[in-house]
Amino acid sequence: MGGPAFEPDNAQPADEAPMVLRSDAAENPVPVEPSLFGGEAVYEDGVVAKTSNIRRGTVDEEGIGVVAGAEYIVFTVSLRNGSSETLDLTAVVPTLLYGEDRVSAAPVYRGVKAFDLTGNLEPGAATEAEYAFQLPAGATDPVLYLDLNGSHAPLIFRGDLP
Repeated sequence: MGGPAFEPDNAQPADEAPMVLRSDAAENPVPVEPSLFGGEAVYEDGVVAKTSNIRRGTVDEEGIGVVAGAEYIVFTVSLRNGSSETLDLTAVVPTLLYGEDRVSAAPVYRGVKAFDLTGNLEPGAATEAEYAFQLPAGATDPVLYLDLNGSHAPLIFRGDLP
């Protein structure tokens, strides 16, 4: 009879980036077109982001907050500041959604090399981060969103994964 009787608590609309409430959000954030995994996303102000070195693994750690045996995926995210302004990367919010219900994948920080974008990125400079999320091998329609700051629209990466 037409789908589930309820929406999961962490479900998101299929074509919208997760909402990040920011006190410094611009009314008209710098736009960017969605990109495929492994491709580049270029903001109108010259900031460029790309995903690369996408790889899978299985959590083999144990402890509080760790799901031993969980399958995960890691993305290298590279960012180059081609704008004339310094970018504050202290509040970047990564989100990976997947499946028909747009379920949010849990981040993984133990048992895998993962680290966030952080600090200030001067004009002309580049940096990288490693983001890891629990993601079952059969997960469908994965979409990685990166909300950089209040002045840029969220980055959207989608497509086939290894």
